[in-house]
Amino acid sequence: MKIINLKLLITVFLFWLTIQLNFVYEDVLAYLIIVTIGIVHGSNDLSIISHLNKNKNKLNSSNFLILYVTIVLAVTYSFMTIPSLALFTFLMFSFYHFGEQHLGGLLLNNTLKSKLFFSTYGALIFALIFYCNTPDTINIIKELTGISIPEYYFLYFLVASLFSTLLSYLINLKNTNFKFNIFYELFIIVLFSFLFSISTLLWSFAIYFIIWHSIPSIIDQIKVLHRTLTKQHVIHYLKSSFLYWFISIVGLVVLYYYSTYLEIAFNTLFFAFLAAITIPHVIIMYVLNKKLK
Repeated sequence: MKIINLKLLITVFLFWLTIQLNFVYEDVLAYLIIVTIGIVHGSNDLSIISHLNKNKNKLNSSNFLILYVTIVLAVTYSFMTIPSLALFTFLMFSFYHFGEQHLGGLLLNNTLKSKLFFSTYGALIFALIFYCNTPDTINIIKELTGISIPEYYFLYFLVASLFSTLLSYLINLKNTNFKFNIFYELFIIVLFSFLFSISTLLWSFAIYFIIWHSIPSIIDQIKVLHRTLTKQHVIHYLKSSFLYWFISIVGLVVLYYYSTYLEIAFNTLFFAFLAAITIPHVIIMYVLNKKLK
């Protein structure tokens, strides 16, 4: 079964499952798949950078590890000192990263106009998640930044991202390949709208993040590192991801206990944690995708 059909099938199943689940169980499942599959998909960056630097003397693994950790710490510090800017930066990176993974294989060339399409599509996904879970989104933003955003801003964001995505599609019309089906993509957006409207904020994010982003990204990374997708290559990928994944989980446990001390909801710190480990990963994947084009 093609991966695109499998993603759709799983999403429809999760739609049914969400109807059955209590919101508490939704968040439990969301945490479970994010800390496993979600973190694993960004845990092999050392292998990726080694692959990119093969036969080159640009950046050895030790220097890269130092740089990587420095970026994570810098993002963490920025959330403590300038949270509004840190959150905005995380969202901008995430918009592009989500869109690049979703649309990258559907465009012929990676140009400035395709990058615009990636960013607007990613913004549309986040806009749907935020709009369908506005009260929780407002609470998290307020706890992170101290800023209370009016509810109607999220409607404006949704409308703006929808129109900018459609405009970006028109701009890229001649840049799409035979795999791109506008009716399928519109159907997916409608399906997301219904699904996110009955899901919690965390579960909405987890469904897209895992099914439509992390798993396809893992498959792409394995193909880049090993050229083929086999059981042995998947096992090798997981083994090479273990150390960074384990360090991330330890950091997350520390953060969980720290949240009680700070009197901040764990969900809020959890999103800040994801931001801290996401930004360096986005940079690596951007370089990788640029090399592949």
